[in-house]
Amino acid sequence: MVEYYPEFFNDVFGPVMQPGSSSHTAGPCRLGCMAHRLLTAPLKHILIELDKNGSFAGTFGLMNEDLGMLAGAYGLFPDDKCIFDIKQILTDEGIDYKFKHVDFPKGSHPNAVKFVLTDTEDHIVTLMGNSTGGGMVETVQIMGVPYRFIGDSFLTCVFAEKVDVPELCKNADGILSVESILGINGEKLYCIRSERRLEQLSEQLESVIFQLDPILPVPTFAKRKKQLFTTFEEWIAFAKKENLSLSEVAVIYEENASGWTKNKIIEYMKTIRTIMEKQTQAVYENDREILKTPYSGYHYAAWRNYESNKTPIAGTIIAKAIHYAFGVQALIKGIPLIPGPMGTGGGFLFSAMRAVKEAYGYNDESVLDGLFVAAGVGAIAYTRTNPTGEMLGCAGECGICGAMAAAGIAQMVGGTPEQVEAAASLTLQAALGWPCDPIPGGHNQPCLSRFITAIVMSITFSDIALSGRNAVIPFHEVVDEADKLGKQMSDSLKCTSVGGLCETPSGRRCRNCFEKWRQESK
Repeated sequence: MVEYYPEFFNDVFGPVMQPGSSSHTAGPCRLGCMAHRLLTAPLKHILIELDKNGSFAGTFGLMNEDLGMLAGAYGLFPDDKCIFDIKQILTDEGIDYKFKHVDFPKGSHPNAVKFVLTDTEDHIVTLMGNSTGGGMVETVQIMGVPYRFIGDSFLTCVFAEKVDVPELCKNADGILSVESILGINGEKLYCIRSERRLEQLSEQLESVIFQLDPILPVPTFAKRKKQLFTTFEEWIAFAKKENLSLSEVAVIYEENASGWTKNKIIEYMKTIRTIMEKQTQAVYENDREILKTPYSGYHYAAWRNYESNKTPIAGTIIAKAIHYAFGVQALIKGIPLIPGPMGTGGGFLFSAMRAVKEAYGYNDESVLDGLFVAAGVGAIAYTRTNPTGEMLGCAGECGICGAMAAAGIAQMVGGTPEQVEAAASLTLQAALGWPCDPIPGGHNQPCLSRFITAIVMSITFSDIALSGRNAVIPFHEVVDEADKLGKQMSDSLKCTSVGGLCETPSGRRCRNCFEKWRQESK
């Protein structure tokens, strides 16, 4: 079996998406798209079941969950601008849809969702899965078949009573894995993951239950090399042995993971950089397409007015980073986002890096080096945990985002590998224990406070690390502790909008006003 491990353009800086949450918009959109691909006739009806005790139910409508799910079920990917018009599209095409809040099995992932799609021939397809963070997903059941699939390959499920499927696949090209499982009636099934569709074997396979294509931008390939590093210690050791910089080693990591050429990887990261740059400035150029509600809480206009009339107390670099971050926060229809790890995370970490770059005149190549190092930091985090609000609290989103930015800045300005790690570790240490408690109707509080803190910390702790401060705790150990604390934290504090500041009297009033507005807006 070819092992999947985190890489840069699937897990860390992916997916390219329309404005929203990577775990609450892009992830469920991808799951819905998987379900759509099971259809053999045009879509007629959509039923989406949500766990009444899960994260989606707690924040429903706050992070465009409904739009992402419906768009995916219709067959759209997270980067499609039509996601914002999906309800009208479904109405125009006569496709019914319904959301149902039910009790999911105990122990279900907080971001679990089930799609039940009916086509025009009254055939029903089902898919249940989890949005695991950063737009990444995993299936729980496909057409009633219990199987975990993350969309990194082609998948073929077959019933085989007379054919020796493992033997048949043994010498076939591009087979990643063959797994035997039991169907819902106890029948023996095989799930085959492959680099391409199994057209050459189709005549020999008895009965194909379903087939799925990859949904990730970087599919797994049969000759994938082993993961190059899972800690800074391994990363730094390889760099010193080969006399390379951390960013050069990060490119090799991605070569091993993706099978892409060095040039292709660098060009793709340049595209990522361009999208992030656009995130930071688009609203200041044209805010006509901004996705705004009475409760958005965007602060870009107030900050622009403030810095135009007064000298910010924070100083030039931090004030500029905040300027760019507020630009990222103001979501604009048609301006794509790069998660890292949250939906706006890539833009936020780039806000800090861009402010430092402009203050000291660093060139685009140094920024690119910083982004590759930031991606390596993200890969370490994704290897050891799921850095999401649903799993770790806000330490998993803002904290990891800040650590990535700090490492990227330290690399960009010429820090040693040890200083780069210290910058990442110091930043994440300060974020441990942060809850994820977005207040419906709370004008983006306390999310604004946390992402601004992460941005400021990334700049500050880069300086602290460059001054020679030892972080004491290696970065990977801090990630492990964040994972441990996240598991100990109450579920109410992990992106359900029912705990933390949501439970203050003002937080409850905000939620009640938001619910009333949402009902009236239907």
